Amino acid sequence: MPSHVLPIARAAFAQEVRGLDELVAGRQVSARTLEVPGDETGPASSVTVFSPESIAEGCAVFYIHGGGMVMGHRLGGAEDLVSLAEQLQVPVITVDYRLAPENPFPAAADDVRRTWLWVVEQAAELGFDPSRLILLGASAGGGLAAGLALRLRDEKLQLPLAVGLLSPMLDDRNESVSSRDYDGTSLWDRGSNLMGWDALLGEERSTVSEYAAPARAADLSRLPPTFLEVGSSEVFRDETTELASRLWAAGNLAELHVWAGGFHGFSTFAPEARVSAASLTTRNDWLRRMLVSC
Repeated sequence: MPSHVLPIARAAFAQEVRGLDELVAGRQVSARTLEVPGDETGPASSVTVFSPESIAEGCAVFYIHGGGMVMGHRLGGAEDLVSLAEQLQVPVITVDYRLAPENPFPAAADDVRRTWLWVVEQAAELGFDPSRLILLGASAGGGLAAGLALRLRDEKLQLPLAVGLLSPMLDDRNESVSSRDYDGTSLWDRGSNLMGWDALLGEERSTVSEYAAPARAADLSRLPPTFLEVGSSEVFRDETTELASRLWAAGNLAELHVWAGGFHGFSTFAPEARVSAASLTTRNDWLRRMLVSC
């Protein structure tokens, strides 16, 4: 996606965002939006909490949306989050963060860290145990989730119970085979990815924080159990599989799924496809196992 298309793409994302009343109409889920106070790292932001009528004691999911670091909204694709809250019977908390290029790194990383810490502080009021919070992120949100897990570990703050990385955006270098193969071929390809990273980090860069590009992390030890999924036909395939291998090598628990024929965002854009149904079932099975463990 060329940079001049970004305003059009952002407008399309905005049009897809539905109101809370519409999202939960007829569902056994309530929704409320709360404000996270700002601090020296950034301004106030919002979170939306989808709470099922019947809550499985103690657990919750903290979700970071995608959008290539340059677009998206916490309520984009929220129908899936409502279903997740309903099926798993846990609160699902979806969060906002500032977008590049208007807000380059570390804005988004600071936002999700500040929001995570606030949610942990508010755990009792939100109805869960702070040690039983699962971190889930998709695409750019997956990269932010991986970076957040590293940062929380390094700062000795409350780690997630587990981390789910869904087609995560991890590596600004774009040197893998899949990064070069998938150029001009899908909704998010090499050109889009280069644009997103340049927006976040600038075109000229010699030193990049692992909290921005987690694939650059030298130390992957002492991280929570991690679920990774990716399509076989997308730009993020190789950086996701490499991260899984490095997590195993560092002594962590990791579960990797590479879905044959899957393009970036396949389960969202083609939910009726057999591969999408299989991936969603597998993802939810992993989440249930993590929830049982808590």
